[in-house]
Amino acid sequence: MKELVIIGQGPAGISAALYAVRGGAPVTVVAKGGGALAKTEMIQNYYGFENGISGKELLERGIRQAENLGVRFVHGELFGVEFGADGFEVKTSEGTLPAGAVIIACGTVRNVPPISNLTEFEGRGVSYCAICDAFFFRGKKVGVIGSGAYAASEYAVLKNVIEDVTILTNGDAPQFDSALPHDTRRIVRLEGDETAVRGVVFEDGTTEAFDGLFVACGSAGAFELSKKLGLETDGNKIATDEKRATNIPGIFAAGDCVKGLQQIAKAVYDGMIAGTEALKFLKANS
Repeated sequence: MKELVIIGQGPAGISAALYAVRGGAPVTVVAKGGGALAKTEMIQNYYGFENGISGKELLERGIRQAENLGVRFVHGELFGVEFGADGFEVKTSEGTLPAGAVIIACGTVRNVPPISNLTEFEGRGVSYCAICDAFFFRGKKVGVIGSGAYAASEYAVLKNVIEDVTILTNGDAPQFDSALPHDTRRIVRLEGDETAVRGVVFEDGTTEAFDGLFVACGSAGAFELSKKLGLETDGNKIATDEKRATNIPGIFAAGDCVKGLQQIAKAVYDGMIAGTEALKFLKANS
């Protein structure tokens, strides 16, 4: 049976992993950090803990439970998910993971830098997917906003198509090879008109022209993945059916990245559905 790769190690991701691995699927969970749950001081509305439990401890217990059942964990930056010759390829800072099915369970965090008018230019020169939109900027000058491995990965994708690419770290220290062309100045706002972005204004008052800007802050989250894969969305959530299947066969979503209450009990239920349905998909396509 092909591998099931789960993105996210919160309640939805771990629940999916438990059901899938117990059903016989090889399972790998990709995550970096514990998300919002790890920062929750005390949970008192979840079944089975008479005195409550901290989010950090609940997270750690779930991870240990999954590890004891044979789930493999890859701790690194997520760059994206692409279609492969035999399913999917999950790109991470630790390498590429082949997958027969993927479950997205990494919450709803949208990694948008605090630039005042950035969202006004989405679709008008501001993009969240290098592999999707690089083609439209051939022969032009573009920037990648980000300071980590994900930004460097998007830079590499763009350089295959575009000659003039610069990484804009927006005031942060670069966490990538310093030989890559980059600018560490903080961005105050973007310049442009009703048709397209034209450049960025830095904190020192200077302006530099850019024809396009690709946002790649932190790791690729649910929003970025939906853009890269062409997943249907419902507002800021990934659209799924009652089986947590997306519009792309083999891609499922669970937890806070789909519609519904943002509660642990609901995330665990979502994970159970997504895990069992992904298992069925893998068995049917093995």
